[in-house]
Amino acid sequence: MTTMLQVVIGIIFVLLLFSLLATTIMELLAGALGLRGQNLEKALKNMLANTDIDEKILEAFKNNSLFKQLSYQFGKKHYAPSYLGSSSFQSILFDVILDGKDLNLANIKEQIQSLPDEDLRNVLNQLLQESEGKIDQFKANVENWYNNIMDRASGWYKRYTQRILVLVGFLIAITFNADTIAIYGRLEKDPEALQQIVDMAYTFAGNNEQPAIIDRDPDFELALKNVQELINQELASVKTPLGLGWTNVKLSEISPTDWLIKILGWTVTALSVSLGAPFWFDLLRSFVNLRSSGNKPKS
Repeated sequence: MTTMLQVVIGIIFVLLLFSLLATTIMELLAGALGLRGQNLEKALKNMLANTDIDEKILEAFKNNSLFKQLSYQFGKKHYAPSYLGSSSFQSILFDVILDGKDLNLANIKEQIQSLPDEDLRNVLNQLLQESEGKIDQFKANVENWYNNIMDRASGWYKRYTQRILVLVGFLIAITFNADTIAIYGRLEKDPEALQQIVDMAYTFAGNNEQPAIIDRDPDFELALKNVQELINQELASVKTPLGLGWTNVKLSEISPTDWLIKILGWTVTALSVSLGAPFWFDLLRSFVNLRSSGNKPKS
């Protein structure tokens, strides 16, 4: 039973490393393609130009100086901000709606009625009515409306990137020949390899409070450096004990049945990786603590 626990810890650790690589690559892609900015623009379009085909308010919103300053540069390209706070949204929206007029209840009511988007007009009228004519309360209502929409937008983004993570995980699995089924077999049959991987897992869990994932919208060169370090250091350390890679694999000797099993193993790896590094890190810490609470097995 203790050996099986070690095997589980070993597999979790390996999946954590591949998840870190996949998540890092995902952040690199998200920054390079401006995925978060695209998601924010999609949410803003639903809020400000759902029925306005000319998107006048949306374009005015995006051309606002504050919105432009919150945008970021990745490489040579500029993208919409990946995040926009509710107070900034409210400030920009009021600036666009009032169009230079003083902030008072009469001007707000007048400008809302002239908005080209019917849904936006109806929502703001409803929020204004709920505020009972109090401008500060109206501002708070607008911010709450924005926060509710962005909660949904976060769900859109998570589901979208989850699909990309599966593809990234599958590419990683093929590139490193990271077949979870084969890794399990190697750890179960090779006590020396198992001990090496478990020791690495303990060291990793002890030295890290949280998995080292790069920040949102990272610098391009920094993101590449993180990917390279992860491959050259962490993944290189488990490559030999687990027999990862294609160096000693003779493709001609792999039977059709073995190919099917290998593809299944790659698929398991890809789906596991898509759960994200934080999931596997928390699981690793839990199993490491479970093992530590018992008698330490003999090497």
